[in-house]
Amino acid sequence: MTDQQKQVLGRELARLREEAGLRQGDLQKPTGRSDATLSAIERGRWKRPVDRSVVEKYVKHCLGVMDLSKDASDRRSAYVLGLFDALEDLSAATEAAVLVPPGNQLPRDTPHFTGREHELQLVLDGVRAARAGGGVIAVHAVDGKPGVGKSAFVKHVGRKLSRRFPDGQLFVNLHAHSGDDRPVPPAEALAQLLSAIGVSSQQVPNGLEERAKLWRSLLADRKVLLVLDNALDDAQVRPLLPGSPSSLVLVTSRHRMIGLDAVTIALDVLPPEDAALMFRRTAQRPLPPGSPVAELMELAGRLPLAIDMLGGRMRNRKALTVEYLVNEMRETVNRLSVLRVRNVEVAAAFELSYRALPPDRQDFFTLVGLHPGPDLDAYAGAAVTTGTVRETGRQLEALYDDNLMDEHVLGRYELHDLIAEYLRGLNEDRDPALRQAAVDRLLDYFQDATRNADRLLRDTADPAEPVQPARYDGELPPVADRGTALAWLTAERGNLLACLRTASDSPPRVVALTAAMARHLRLSGPWDVAAQLHEDAVTAARAVEDRPAEATALLELGTAHRNHGDFDSAERITTAALDARTASGDQLGWPAALLELGSIHFLTGRNDTARDQFRQALELSRTAGDRAGVADAMIELGTLAYWVDDYPEAERQLTEALALHEELNSTLGRVTALKNLGNTWYFMDRYDQAQDALGQARALSRELGIALVEAQTTTKLGSVLRLMGRYEESVELLATARKLAARLADRALEAELLIDYGAALHQLGKNGEAADAFAASLDLYREIGEELGMACALKEFADLLTDTGRSTEARQKLGDASDLYRKLGDRLGLAATENSLGRLELSVDRAAESSAAHEVALGIARELGSPLEEADALLGLGRAAAAAGDLATARERVGEALRIQRDIGAAGATTTATLLAELTSA
Repeated sequence: MTDQQKQVLGRELARLREEAGLRQGDLQKPTGRSDATLSAIERGRWKRPVDRSVVEKYVKHCLGVMDLSKDASDRRSAYVLGLFDALEDLSAATEAAVLVPPGNQLPRDTPHFTGREHELQLVLDGVRAARAGGGVIAVHAVDGKPGVGKSAFVKHVGRKLSRRFPDGQLFVNLHAHSGDDRPVPPAEALAQLLSAIGVSSQQVPNGLEERAKLWRSLLADRKVLLVLDNALDDAQVRPLLPGSPSSLVLVTSRHRMIGLDAVTIALDVLPPEDAALMFRRTAQRPLPPGSPVAELMELAGRLPLAIDMLGGRMRNRKALTVEYLVNEMRETVNRLSVLRVRNVEVAAAFELSYRALPPDRQDFFTLVGLHPGPDLDAYAGAAVTTGTVRETGRQLEALYDDNLMDEHVLGRYELHDLIAEYLRGLNEDRDPALRQAAVDRLLDYFQDATRNADRLLRDTADPAEPVQPARYDGELPPVADRGTALAWLTAERGNLLACLRTASDSPPRVVALTAAMARHLRLSGPWDVAAQLHEDAVTAARAVEDRPAEATALLELGTAHRNHGDFDSAERITTAALDARTASGDQLGWPAALLELGSIHFLTGRNDTARDQFRQALELSRTAGDRAGVADAMIELGTLAYWVDDYPEAERQLTEALALHEELNSTLGRVTALKNLGNTWYFMDRYDQAQDALGQARALSRELGIALVEAQTTTKLGSVLRLMGRYEESVELLATARKLAARLADRALEAELLIDYGAALHQLGKNGEAADAFAASLDLYREIGEELGMACALKEFADLLTDTGRSTEARQKLGDASDLYRKLGDRLGLAATENSLGRLELSVDRAAESSAAHEVALGIARELGSPLEEADALLGLGRAAAAAGDLATARERVGEALRIQRDIGAAGATTTATLLAELTSA
């Protein structure tokens, strides 16, 4: 949270305590927190994240002593806890999100776009006027009847204006009139948009209002073009508006958006001249003089969609004449009018184009209409039509050439919603059994293809997952590794969700397809969508009394809630998953459930409980012979040990886990083990090992595309190189890390790396740049309220000031750093600060005071087992002794320091050896 957000929550808690007539000390026992911590919470000045359970206990105790009705008490509790959750979600997402220019997401421009000059000028004039006056660019809402070319117009406008909006061109189809596709809820559309600009699934807030706030905050002062196609009404669109004074929003709808503060553009049918010109352009061949083009255009209603289909027929059938088309259209329009068919002109053009197809393509096209999703490729097309992938690709290309389908992305085809509607009508006349067989085959395809892709994301097999026989006997996509699996699942996400809706009346299908998507949902979220899908799967499994499937769905549901930070729900559901696996006798599934429960307890500060559950999972996996499960449990145990500063235990667990993951060829497991091992060895001052482990983790994270781990390992590697005295390499690596952190908008990581960056520059004599780095780090830490990092930056900045003769400023910064370390209980940081103080005292000829500071540092370093600070203290004591004329003590102390520095490979060993030689010869 920001300081302002913390203060809002703190004031509300303090107000509640005062109304209850309590002192802060009265809340120590109920919350398990000290007076100082409670004071910091109420003042909005806490450093480490406050666990929700602390706030819950605080609120519960206060309300418990107040004379309130149960309803009033519940309302007050819900308000305070809701405030905590909202601020936590919003701030976490805002700090971790990064606006990544998503490139141009607009579908390609219509090749034969014609006319609309007046409407286009309205938009261009609006943009120019807004830029000249610095005002808000109004939303432009384009309405008109079906087939009039609304989508083609905004695509055309967007392409013309895209260079004026360099921060991204975003496109969302809201599916208001897309048949089987339900209109996209605003919250789901916001999740898509946030993902498109780089917000990770973990950071997408749960509620509509929170997502809208985050969306608006990230787009403030950005120049983004947003196209919202096929909108239902104002309510669907309003939450998606960025509110930025420099962004342009284009909306299309069949209905006028009178509730938006928007410039409305009503598209009518094309003027006769433009309609004729569009037909000639689409036909792409000269027409004989006197051809009745004008009459044909009137029969087509001068609707671009109908004109496009008619022009496509002319282009592909060289013997066809305009006169023939006029006669066909006149007859068909009259017949359909009698039948009161909607959108008669488009219907007539479609029917003529459809009848002109070869019989096999007619049948193929009709079957394609059974596909429930927004688009399809040749593999899905082959599944629903029972053809080969190669033949299906040719058929789809032919339909595109006939202007009956749009290839919005290379190899992916979509239908206009009107054409999809007519195909659904044709399919209603098909034998229901044959129709269902085609749909089942398509669902079989998606189920098998998704399961194959999902397995590649898992790295190792789940021993509790039952072996599923293949259902589909056709060709599957060539998904061979994690990268192609992730790309395929991302591209097919909309289709997979549509298939789940189609299969909603078949519980076994819902269970199987959701299970096949599980790993992708863990990676991509958003968590509310994942939770709803897994909840549906739980219901479906219970409907068919499939207890193993129920347990699996419950475990995934609990994970979705944990990922979103709802730890209470996660614990309740995951416990139910463990109970379900116990009831079904599924002992192979116990370790996964125990690891998940342990993770929840670890995140909520119940480390002893978490450790017990991790150990149970470890023993169960060993008994079952599940080596991957053993490695996963060791990773969790090692990570827990690392976070509680038990480095020897962390090293033992993580080393064994790494060896197992290497034997199993589990890349994801290796990355986690190597990263945490590198961090562990870093704090144990074992730099060669830390460098090797972090370097491997960095390389693997780059290979897998895990940007956050790459940034973290690059930063820690730069720090290791600095401590080894390789300053130029350190600066180069940390500069790379800074770019990665900026791309991720990870301010905490950037602040951290700037400390090492400045320290390395200091050693290279680039003191001005070093001072800038330290100042930037301090500014960032102040913004995010990170006191531990602030103390580190102050200490390193003071070292620079000491070396440049600015002792008064150095002393002030060391005093501030020492105060922070004492407040936080960080004794290792305090030791480093005392060593810096010792160097400062010696620089102003206060040898006794220097020796006293280094003695304090030495005691702490030896108690904590920190070789680096021990060597630093001994070296300082040697210098102070030399300054006081005690050369024997000086030689002894400097010699001890040199031995330690050489043992750990620390920087400065050469300088220390020179000093020892001088003392020896003196």
